[in-house]
Amino acid sequence: MKRIVFLMLSLLITISIVQGAISPRKVAAQIPTEVKIQPADNIFYTNTTTVGTLFTISVIAANIPNQIGGMAGWELVLSWTPGLINCTAETLNYAFWPANSGPLVASPMDNVVGTYHQAMSARNPSNPVTGTYWLVNVTFKIVEAPPEGGTLSTDLTLQPGPGLTAILIDKTTTEIPHDTINGAYQYIYPRPPLPHITLKVTPPAIFDPTLVPSHTFDVNITITNAVYLHGFSFKLGYNGTILECTSVQEGDLLQRFGTTIMDYQINNPEQYTFVSINLTDPMATASGNGTLATLTFHVLDIGESALHLYETQLYDEANNLLPHTTSDGYFNNVLMPKLSIDPPVIVDPTMMPGSLFQINITVSGVSDLCDFEFKLTYDTNVLNGLGLLVYPLDNETSFDLQFKVNDTIGQIWVRMQYYPPAEPLTSVDPVTLVTVFFQVQSYGATSLHFEDTELSDSQGQPMTHETEDGYVSVLRRDVAIVSIVPQFTEVYKGWKLNITVVAKNLGDIAETFNVTAFCNDHEIGTQQVTNLAPNNTIALLFPFNTLQPWIEPCHNHTLKAEASQVPYEIDTTNNVLTEGQIHVKLLGDINGDRYVNIKDAAILGLAFGSKPGDSTWDPRCDLNQDGYINIKDVVLLGVNFGASCE
Repeated sequence: MKRIVFLMLSLLITISIVQGAISPRKVAAQIPTEVKIQPADNIFYTNTTTVGTLFTISVIAANIPNQIGGMAGWELVLSWTPGLINCTAETLNYAFWPANSGPLVASPMDNVVGTYHQAMSARNPSNPVTGTYWLVNVTFKIVEAPPEGGTLSTDLTLQPGPGLTAILIDKTTTEIPHDTINGAYQYIYPRPPLPHITLKVTPPAIFDPTLVPSHTFDVNITITNAVYLHGFSFKLGYNGTILECTSVQEGDLLQRFGTTIMDYQINNPEQYTFVSINLTDPMATASGNGTLATLTFHVLDIGESALHLYETQLYDEANNLLPHTTSDGYFNNVLMPKLSIDPPVIVDPTMMPGSLFQINITVSGVSDLCDFEFKLTYDTNVLNGLGLLVYPLDNETSFDLQFKVNDTIGQIWVRMQYYPPAEPLTSVDPVTLVTVFFQVQSYGATSLHFEDTELSDSQGQPMTHETEDGYVSVLRRDVAIVSIVPQFTEVYKGWKLNITVVAKNLGDIAETFNVTAFCNDHEIGTQQVTNLAPNNTIALLFPFNTLQPWIEPCHNHTLKAEASQVPYEIDTTNNVLTEGQIHVKLLGDINGDRYVNIKDAAILGLAFGSKPGDSTWDPRCDLNQDGYINIKDVVLLGVNFGASCE
């Protein structure tokens, strides 16, 4: 055994002393020679990188041509903006010129000016080289933090040494032409996530039959959750046959943060008004809620008009656009009848198949209503239509009623016609016309959609109106364990590992529940999952130490996980999952053949002296899990040498 380990260590030592330079690549003549910085972009963020952090760039000479044998020397100056970063170290590549003159600049770093100056050349018996090589690695330290929300940046610029026009020279001192690719450094203080910014017309709707021609009214363009706002612009469109804009006044929000400049254009022939306002101080910004502008309108006629915000821009002091949403307005000086469903949305977690509920069909904003007709459609996979109840207006008895409940296609049809002496209905507030009764058929969601609606006045004339559909969601409550994955499937007793348990919310609302992991029905641990969104998964890490009295080597040990039941959960079969095993081996049984013998010693010898990332690294040989394969692992194998599962 000792001889095997000795031979393996000798082989490792022999390999480790072999040094190899970067192999030159044969470059076609048309490929340009480059001297470049890698990585070119060195970008850091204050939330992940602190002042004092070091980073390294490499200067690469790529595609060096066979010009009088190739590169025989180089001299470069690397410059940056001082005060942001300091150059702290250099590492020169001596491999391609074992005999060399260098480094030629004894004090290459000048952090006051912001330069690094270095040179190196071949010396007999070393020869010029062609191909691609790294010349020097330069290490910097971050010394200055950016202001909140700001960025510090500088170019990393490569230049030839004094008196040169190129960085590379051949053995005759002729400069080798090349392209230069510079780098850049940025240190960014990220802004926190922006809140939801909304630009809207206020009030959102104006229903006022007293606003007849020659009257005026105002609308405000308001903003909520403004941040970093330096200025804005928008266009407000409207129906030019009903309204005309007569004036624009600046709102109060920007003025609270400094002086402003405003530009606007009222273009009634094109049916829009353009407004642009910004703070005059180039670094000033506004935040909060308030009014951006007030527009005054003159009523030209009876009718309706959308007040449509478009081509909206909100921007910060650097002219970066701020994401936002818009909300339009509406004007109507005619009462607009509206058919609605009350309640418009039903989302009830206590409802389940077999539950009963009802909705009302209402009308509002009507004048002189005598007749109505509608079809209401729904998804029969979710609901069963059971029936309806019609309410005669003011207990009138002079009417004709027709209706049909067709649950096969999911449609309810109602037509009600009043005739004298019944009085027409006039009401701004909602009035219930019909109540419809449903039963829940299955979990799911469905719209309650109006089709072929008609409203008529006492003269039998159709009334322009709008409808508002409803929505019903019968929520499913269901959580499940979908997978169990151990970090290792083969371990030695006493090893520590993580077991990943993935849970999923198969329901329709966010859920909070517990997940418990087991090995051989012994509890490993319990973790709480909080507000897991519908159809989302979460991976939970359970640390597990196999140094348990009930864990025996030479056996497989079964993994299981269980999610606690949530309220109204019907399907609990997927709350428990038994999946996967961990095989616990004898300590030192590296190849898993149930014996600790010379075969395992040979494998350990091959990996001896390695660590993660080395080509000879073999995690099976790290018996004590300390990240190194060394004498400790050899001792552990030796202590257990000769053991078996027989």
